[in-house]
This record gives sequence, C-alpha cells and structure tokens, in this order.
Amino acid sequence: MRQPQRILLLDDDENDYLLIEDMLHQAYGANLLIDWADASATASKLIEKHSYDACLVDYYLGDGTNGLEWGQSLISALGLKCPPLILLTGIESCENIDLSASESGISDFISKSELTAKILEHSVRYAIQNRNMMREFMRCEIRFHLFFDHAYEGILLLDQHSKVLQANRSAELMFHYEKGTMEGLYAHQLIDKFSLEYNLLNNQIAAREAPAAMERMTGRDQRGRLLDMEMGINMAEAGDDIFYSVSLVNIQHHLAQQEALAKLAHTDPLTGLMNRRHFRLLADQELFRAARTQHQMFMMMLDIDHFKRVNDAHGHDVGDQALVAIAEVLKNGVRSMDILARWGGEEFLVLLPETDLAGATLIAERIRQQVNQIKLPKIPEGLTISIGLCETKPDMALKTATSLADQALYQAKENGRNCVVCHE
Repeated sequence: MRQPQRILLLDDDENDYLLIEDMLHQAYGANLLIDWADASATASKLIEKHSYDACLVDYYLGDGTNGLEWGQSLISALGLKCPPLILLTGIESCENIDLSASESGISDFISKSELTAKILEHSVRYAIQNRNMMREFMRCEIRFHLFFDHAYEGILLLDQHSKVLQANRSAELMFHYEKGTMEGLYAHQLIDKFSLEYNLLNNQIAAREAPAAMERMTGRDQRGRLLDMEMGINMAEAGDDIFYSVSLVNIQHHLAQQEALAKLAHTDPLTGLMNRRHFRLLADQELFRAARTQHQMFMMMLDIDHFKRVNDAHGHDVGDQALVAIAEVLKNGVRSMDILARWGGEEFLVLLPETDLAGATLIAERIRQQVNQIKLPKIPEGLTISIGLCETKPDMALKTATSLADQALYQAKENGRNCVVCHE
C-alpha cells in the first residue's frame, strides 16, 4: 500500500485550518495525514519529530511571528532536509512578498482568496517535485565535484583571456603546484604555444556541442621540467561570459555532467518539458516583447480528462506514462517559437506568440486529435484532453492570462471534455 502523504499546516486561525484541511482531503482523499500547529514553536518541534512531504505556512501568525521569516530561518537551518514550504496569505497585494518568498527558497506563495482544492493540490505536488529536483541537483553537484576534484586527468577551467579560474588536484600535481595556487595563471605559462584561437581551430570545435579533439602538446611544470601531454579544449557560454575547459587527457564526462546540471535546473524531471518557474521567466520576456511589437498571441492550457481515474484504475506509474506520452505529442505539435511547460499535475501550458484565434484553434485541435490517437497497452480506454484558450494581450499580466485560460479549460470540461474552448 502506498505510504500516505504527511502535510503540516501552520496557521493560528482554526477556521482557516479546517477549511484548508477540507480542501486537502478533497484533493487527496483518505491517503493523507495532516498535522496542525497554531504557533511556530509547535511547528518547529513537529518538524524535528516527523518527516513532512510539505508544510503550509500562514504569513501572519498570532504569536507575533512572520511566516516568511520563520520559513527562511527553517530553510537556513535545515537546508535540503527542510520540507517544501508553501506560504499562504489573506492580503491581496503580495508581489514583493512573492518575490522575497521565491528568492528565499519558498516553493510557492498563494493568496487565500484564490485558494481551491485544485490549486492547493497542484501547489503541493509542484513543491514536492521541486524539492526532489533540488535534492537530485545537489546529488549531481556532489558527483561533479567528486569527478572534478578526484579525476585522474588534469582539468583546467579558463576564462576568455586564457586565465585559470579553477584547477583540479590532478592538474596541480601534474604542474607541481601547491593546492589552490594555480588560479590566476595563464594557460600559456603552463602549456607551450597555447592559444585559444589556434587550438579551437586546429581541433575544429568552434561549435559548443562538438567533442574535444585530443592533441599532443608540451608544457613545463613549476620546476621547469618538460611535460608531454594530450590536450583537448571545449567552450561554453553563460550569458555574456565565455568559459573554456582544458583536459589533459579527456573532458567528455565532465561536460556531460555540466549539461545535466544545467538541464536539471529548468526542466520537469518526468516529462523533460520546461518547469513552471522557467516558463514564467520566458513568458514574461515574451510579454515584454509583445508590448513592443504589438503582435497577437494566445495562451493554451490543457488538462488530461479523468486523470484521477487513470491513476486509481492503473496506478501512478501508468499515469506517469500517460503524462510522458502527451508531453511527446505537445513537443511535436507546437512550433519552435512556442513556450511549452508542464504547469503542474496533469496540466500543461503553452504560450503561442504571433498567433491569431484561427491559428491557436488549429494548433489546439491538432494536439487534441493526436492525443486521441495515443495507444498505451495499459490504458485500453485511451486518453483525451480538454483545452482552454485565451487571447493574451501585451499589457496583460501572466497571472491574468493563465487564469483566463483556466476558465476556458473549466468550460471545456463543463461542455463534456475532449474539446477546445476559447475564452470570450
């Protein structure tokens, strides 16, 4: 039997607690354990005693504690051992609080006036997924440092002027330097005839994705002794900065690890689609561009019909297979300019730039029909989706656009599901 999820609610108002408890049971049924704390000290003791999947925290607490500040101190003290925190508030204007919460590691921030069982379920699921993603990110980072620091080959990380930013212990031993003393040196002080331009052209790796071609080179260690080496170079860009990695044997595994870490930070681990936070970032950029160019665009929100039945009848592993299959349809069904993300649970969101109503409807109908054709052996009844569309004005807030698309999606459900509805 699947282990029940355990959630802690920190709220000094018993009426709010009972309301949220009811919403959680609507979302999760009986497979849920809820603990209530009416003061931050009680909540801290419960967290020491139990392992929670998520913790819902009221922003204003009667004991004089600020829920955000309490959450910040808890994250600072426990790190990744801290349960994912979701901040709740009754105040309407909360942009500054939302920003502070996000920067502090709070998983989500919800106004109580907007709270529904569905929103709460999605927020909790997203918080748990985000916590698991960050734990995996840290595991990957530890593995990277284990590889980099203890790799048999010497590895140098250079800036665009060939200055050493970081050297692993094997490189320090190879060039006979004390630990931590190679930073600030230039590569040509270590490797004879070293030139980024020459070596990149000679190895034909101007493209970032190309493998590092190994080349015989000579250098001298700190004592002046000649070194005979095989060297490979690769390049990576981070915004306006350019970095180079120099391997004195082979750098392939290191680069693969870096790419995995970068991907992990902005993708949904199950479907490989963009996650919600990265979607918000790119969508805000597109809204800013639309305000300048005044081009028309649409928001599309879609939801798997009767997804709870799929999970209940076939299990969550089969439900995950359905999510992955629909994600593949979406990847192939949208255009390269479109911004696609898993919004949470069984919901997906697509921003369609430079698109009118006819174009948005055509894309939505094509995706809906392709989902109808998905064949999964363990779901013989097949899959359908409902889709909500809304025109996204250049001056419209992202939150407003998603809300309108969600309203259209709700209407599609009311119309019998497996259809497309556009918000009037």
